[in-house]
Amino acid sequence: MKPTEELDHPALARMDGEWVLILQRTLEHPIENVWAALTESEQLPAWGPFAVDRDLTSTGPVALSHVNHAEENESRQGEVLTVQAPHLLIFKWGSDILRWELSSNEGKTVLILRHRFTDYAMASSMAAGWTLCLKGLTGILEGRQMPSMAGSNAYLYGWQELNDKYKILFEASNATTDKMN
Repeated sequence: MKPTEELDHPALARMDGEWVLILQRTLEHPIENVWAALTESEQLPAWGPFAVDRDLTSTGPVALSHVNHAEENESRQGEVLTVQAPHLLIFKWGSDILRWELSSNEGKTVLILRHRFTDYAMASSMAAGWTLCLKGLTGILEGRQMPSMAGSNAYLYGWQELNDKYKILFEASNATTDKMN
């Protein structure tokens, strides 16, 4: 794994009564390629946690189906809220908001994901899941055949270890924040 693939320190912040998980990664690929992987319906299930019924290139409703998650095989209604190609994609996934920000830096792309949700208990799980998804995205962009690391397959690729690691990280940062308040 290249150093730019590491996601050792995702951030977790409290904002307007909700939680925001922030993950950042520098990808060795042009912004247009990363944008296509984020928005094209045929590319999303190759690395992400869901399949979509259309490209995410325009605002409006979208059906999202979990990948490799037998208990949640039904579609969830989502909605693309904002599209500013190739820099910003915001959409609802159930009651969660996913904000993907891309910027170009010398032929590389800086990707920032802000996942907004309400249940703090899900923070480490989401961080672990997105870490694996972004590892898959990196591999796909490099032209490698990547196994799906989403849904129940995540357990095969270190999800439990990542979840435990992030749980400790987030509890420690919450304890520090609580002492400061």
